[in-house]
Amino acid sequence: MTLLPVSGLSVLLLMGAQAAWAFDPELHRAYTRQAVAAWAGCASLLPEVGAALAAGTDAEDTGVLTAWQRLTHWHFYNRDGKLLPFWFIDRNIDRIFALRVEALEQLLQQKRPPITEVYEQAGRVLHYIQDMSVPAHVVPVFHVAGSADPFDSFKRRESLPAFSLSLDECQQLKAETATAPAYLHTLLNEAAESTLRAIGQRPSGPEMAENAWQRYWAWPARDPDEAAKGWGEYGTCTFALGPVNPGCKSEAELQAFFEQQYRQTLWNSVRVLAYLSRRVEP
Repeated sequence: MTLLPVSGLSVLLLMGAQAAWAFDPELHRAYTRQAVAAWAGCASLLPEVGAALAAGTDAEDTGVLTAWQRLTHWHFYNRDGKLLPFWFIDRNIDRIFALRVEALEQLLQQKRPPITEVYEQAGRVLHYIQDMSVPAHVVPVFHVAGSADPFDSFKRRESLPAFSLSLDECQQLKAETATAPAYLHTLLNEAAESTLRAIGQRPSGPEMAENAWQRYWAWPARDPDEAAKGWGEYGTCTFALGPVNPGCKSEAELQAFFEQQYRQTLWNSVRVLAYLSRRVEP
């Protein structure tokens, strides 16, 4: 194995730290708080517990104590099992997500689980599930700060109604939620596959080239070496408001797609809350 020079290692680690981001770090906390507010209509939740969940989702991008893990475990979906490790870096989320779920389960198995610690650790788990609503992290398309995917920080229209749950939806969530740790893995994979379907990349085939979203996030990459590693690439369109180039989506279409992914993010967040409710309540 050839070792990288110090300068090369530094660049690789910096790229890793930045590649860990999906939604803007502040949005993870904001979306989690919105999910907690919606879940308040389904079940009581102490303010400090909801705050711990939000802090956990934020910490997975910003926590000092886990900085090395962020550097060496990137936040990309392992699409079709093709995004393999490189050197000592896991370029996909498989291992880090399993570690986070395992740590949560260890807390839940205690006779008297420390509730705020449970919810903070659950926030770390939730972070990755939320990431699976970001196309570039599912396709996957490599990007770092300075060339970040604009979807990460796209702003939802303030005029749209706040996310909420009806009583029937609350009952449905409680009834359909499983209590085994495998449920969290299911949520993550379903979110990723739902995003791929939303951009026309499931099922894949010749028709993919004609899919308009392929002009935003293309898969596989045109470079055979990058494609063999499991990467996609950006297309000719940018997911941002402004002048519309030929073949790109209109502002209304971009807003509608983002709203769909936003709602998926919050639905999965309240599903995690439902899971925790079933695990920690007598």
